[in-house]
Amino acid sequence: TGWTTNPAGTDTATTGAWERGDPETTTSSGTKQLGTTVSGTNDLVTGRLAGAAAGDFDVDGGTTTVRSPAITLPSTGTLTLSFSYYFAHGTNSSSADFFRVKVIGSTTSTVLEELGSTLNDDAAWATGSVNITSFAGQTVRIQIEAADASTASLVEAGVDDVKIVQQP
Repeated sequence: TGWTTNPAGTDTATTGAWERGDPETTTSSGTKQLGTTVSGTNDLVTGRLAGAAAGDFDVDGGTTTVRSPAITLPSTGTLTLSFSYYFAHGTNSSSADFFRVKVIGSTTSTVLEELGSTLNDDAAWATGSVNITSFAGQTVRIQIEAADASTASLVEAGVDDVKIVQQP
């Protein structure tokens, strides 16, 4: 909880904004939005409702952003950011469409980026794991972006179980 959508007031997506909720399955030549979470009932998902057609609540018209609350990182140890995610799109997608995870502290680092393509990409939970020790001792925010940034295409994304672990 505590994540903020459109934190800078610059999002351009007309539908499919990030929200926290219990997602509904969307299918079009395969599953594009998963109706199950990794754990619990809720996840962060772009347009959680299914609608009458697969493209009713997907990301359209630009970028949607969600940002975590401030997280104060310890100054010692190895720090690892991990999360479960998917980025799914239809064959009408292009490399202009994207899913990005950023860490924002005294600098900003894109720690994961996946681009769309004309290949059909069905939703399946994957795990991201990134060393963020370079941010040790800082207060950071995790920012997640998804975009349908060119012509209209079927784009869906989900994120669950975001955590930061310190190892000695």
